[in-house]
Amino acid sequence: MKTENENNIYEGEELVSEHIQINGYVEADTIIEAINLQIDGATHQDSMQFARNAKINVHQGTLRCNNAHINILEGGEIHATTAHIKSALNGTIYAQDVVVDYATDDLKVFASKSITIKSIDGNNNIFKINYKEIPIINSKLDLIKEDISDLNYSLKEAQKHNLSQITSIESKIKKFEDELNAIKNSARNAKITIEKSIGKSNKIIFELTTGEELIYETQGLNYSSFYLEFKKDKVLLQPVNKTFTLNS
Repeated sequence: MKTENENNIYEGEELVSEHIQINGYVEADTIIEAINLQIDGATHQDSMQFARNAKINVHQGTLRCNNAHINILEGGEIHATTAHIKSALNGTIYAQDVVVDYATDDLKVFASKSITIKSIDGNNNIFKINYKEIPIINSKLDLIKEDISDLNYSLKEAQKHNLSQITSIESKIKKFEDELNAIKNSARNAKITIEKSIGKSNKIIFELTTGEELIYETQGLNYSSFYLEFKKDKVLLQPVNKTFTLNS
């Protein structure tokens, strides 16, 4: 099990290992790749990190990982499946599920399933549910489509030469199609939760499969979770009861 422990990563360096711990600063034009990454200092805005699991004290660069745990997000960018940020001063997050303990101004969060903000003391934040804007989710969709295409080819071959495999292949196709549809319709079950809001003028956005957006601007009040309620010919953004009429 390969482990690297460094004080700093200097400008232009690349570091690849299974486990990496950086005690200090990650400078510009650096690339780090690891399974488990821990940075006790800060990442430069022109640095990139790739990991399965990442823990970063102060993040200003670009991180792509499965699980992200950030102490302070300061203008950085995060692409992840799950992201937990203690303090977000500003920056951008793209993930399936996001939790931010404390946010100030100019934070942009794009998620497919859930956004939880425990406390906001600021304005001009955007919290949006839209799987199309999340690169990790779109990569997953591409893989699922490839699997379905391969299985459809296998199904045609089984229909010609091996009838006993048809049921098994059809079951796999349905499983992938259900997964595909769940992602495409993720806004139906998604939630945005703001537990405590001091600031005003923060946008809540849900994008529908039609591409239409339901937008609500918060008023510095405390709300229960935001979610979509579907009726026969309309969609309501709850708990504020904002209505969008569906095209027939």
